[in-house]
Amino acid sequence: MAIPENRLQLMEHLGAKQKNTVWSWCAINEEERKVYFSVWVDTRAKRDGKRDSYIVQGPDWGVDDNTGSMSAARKDHDEKLSLIFDEGYEAYGYFIEAKDEKAHPREIGHTRTSFIFLLELERQKDGSVLGYPKKRIEIR
Repeated sequence: MAIPENRLQLMEHLGAKQKNTVWSWCAINEEERKVYFSVWVDTRAKRDGKRDSYIVQGPDWGVDDNTGSMSAARKDHDEKLSLIFDEGYEAYGYFIEAKDEKAHPREIGHTRTSFIFLLELERQKDGSVLGYPKKRIEIR
């Protein structure tokens, strides 16, 4: 099979379903107990001084500043994170690039579809979730 050309094709290749193909930030393969998260490329940093990590979810992502209500995408993301932390599902990440890194909210400019990463997730005190890449997996 050729390398997928977009996020939808990548999820199909991985046997994963998104709750909504337009606004979902993640997808799930229930049979294999795997969750795939969109990960912004530019969030990489060595936050613990040793390992690269990426922000998988910021504490304010999808939360309305005025009302505190959560978007459908955030609720879906929280549900999938619960599967990782509470039910033993595996976490994977695929990289996305923003059209404009300073925009709020951001829009996806490009999805990297030639590889994914197995991730170790960690909740932070501020409510964010970090992902530490454990293994790169090439998509073929």
